[in-house]
Amino acid sequence: MTTLLEPVIDGLDTTKLRFIDVLGVPTRYYEDGSGETLVLFHGGHFGSLYSLDAWSMALPALAQRFRVIAVDKLGQGYTGNPASPEDYTFEQLVEHSIAFLDALGIRDAHLAGHSRGALLIAAIAFARPDLAKTCVCVSTNTLAPDDPAYPGGQFYKDVEARTPPGPPSLASVRMEPDAQAWSTAQVTDDFVARLLEIAELPSTQEARAAMQVVGETVFMPSLARVKQRTLELIDDWGMPCPTLVIWGWDDRSAFVPLATKLYARIAAKTDDCALHIVNHSGHYVFREQTDEFVRAVSAFCLR
Repeated sequence: MTTLLEPVIDGLDTTKLRFIDVLGVPTRYYEDGSGETLVLFHGGHFGSLYSLDAWSMALPALAQRFRVIAVDKLGQGYTGNPASPEDYTFEQLVEHSIAFLDALGIRDAHLAGHSRGALLIAAIAFARPDLAKTCVCVSTNTLAPDDPAYPGGQFYKDVEARTPPGPPSLASVRMEPDAQAWSTAQVTDDFVARLLEIAELPSTQEARAAMQVVGETVFMPSLARVKQRTLELIDDWGMPCPTLVIWGWDDRSAFVPLATKLYARIAAKTDDCALHIVNHSGHYVFREQTDEFVRAVSAFCLR
């Protein structure tokens, strides 16, 4: 396992980046490796700085075991935005994500989703069981059952309150990953520079402005609908494929008791499932404990 005394290596191999048109939206993705397909969906929502870049530290190791694909979700990273404010919904995100998998001809893949990406992959698996061989749900307050004792949204409100006004800067874009980290060693200069590039994109600014208008009236109600329906399906039938839940013990925005609550809902009617909690890791477990994350995912998916 990597220790804090070892140098932290980060970077994104830009030769592995591609663009594809998905429902008229230019969509950025990363592809490397061979073997069974693993598709990575990052967290966040329209206009936030999450992107496929977050997976950068794990991509080389995963590519030694899988054909790994990481995608910028609709309205994030370098992927285009929804066509209109009314389309800033979780349902539109699910539709775009399924169309992306169809455009690449992907079937029977391992789907991994971080944070809000975990609700996304669960929704995809129920909507199109042919797409999902397994699901890997990573550190997800969004898919976990609500618990007022662990209000994940408060973390982001606190970070926003501490963020100085004005245009994005290297200091401002690193506030969220720094606050999420057990050790900030994985918040590398390279990662922060890429975050700033995304923050400065006109499309990011457009999406953030749209969310200021429709975030509470359009997006959040849509997210609540998809979450409620997905948990109802889990309660009624269990997950439609083998499912791994993986979490950082020191997560400050998706607290560990939420991991056990989510796992209990899944395990009640899903025979093939597992829970893996990783010590010395915050929300970005695949960055802070990359080796352990890759081992856990590989062991579960490639049995």
